[in-house]
Amino acid sequence: MNPISLYRRAFRLSIVTALVLFAGLAWGQTDVVQVSGMVVTTDSLSPLPYATVYRTRDERGTMTDVHGFFSLPALVGDTLRISSVGYIARDVIVPADLDIPRMNVVAPMAHDTITLQEAFVYPWPTKERFKEDFLALNLGSDAYTRGQEALDPIALYDRLMEVGRDGSEVYNYTMQQQAVQASYQGGLPPINLFSPVAWAQFVEALRRGDLKRQ
Repeated sequence: MNPISLYRRAFRLSIVTALVLFAGLAWGQTDVVQVSGMVVTTDSLSPLPYATVYRTRDERGTMTDVHGFFSLPALVGDTLRISSVGYIARDVIVPADLDIPRMNVVAPMAHDTITLQEAFVYPWPTKERFKEDFLALNLGSDAYTRGQEALDPIALYDRLMEVGRDGSEVYNYTMQQQAVQASYQGGLPPINLFSPVAWAQFVEALRRGDLKRQ
């Protein structure tokens, strides 16, 4: 083999060895571990989204995504607390005997069952007794009922006549006019001069003030 080739291979091998030693030295000095994993439920092993994963040392962390996955850096010996509403929180300790600065975790979470105190429901002995007790409460009318009773129907009608058409009424009127024009397309429309319906609509328009100048 060519001496130059041997020299190049020896040089490359020395560089790779130096990089490996440097990485190991840096790992031994910093002790930083990238912890990645998935949070699932114990009953169906379904991913648990939006669970909280944080370091108890500084109370900083992250949340799982919609697939239950998370990843965050930690130090050797740190305690990671995983919690979610309705589930029992659990702790994961980062061990010191890791070969590489990475750690994979699968954290099953059990449902947190809360037992309520016993409650007793006692009904009324008879319907007549319930009616008597209910009428004895003397429940007054609420604010909505009192407001409806205070409204004057005549005043409401007068104000309604002064209010113009809203968007829905304008749309319906426009569609009716277009439908009428489409029905008379190709012919002459009838003259409504002697139509009682047209005169009634005209008088109603005068009362509403639709023919006033804006």
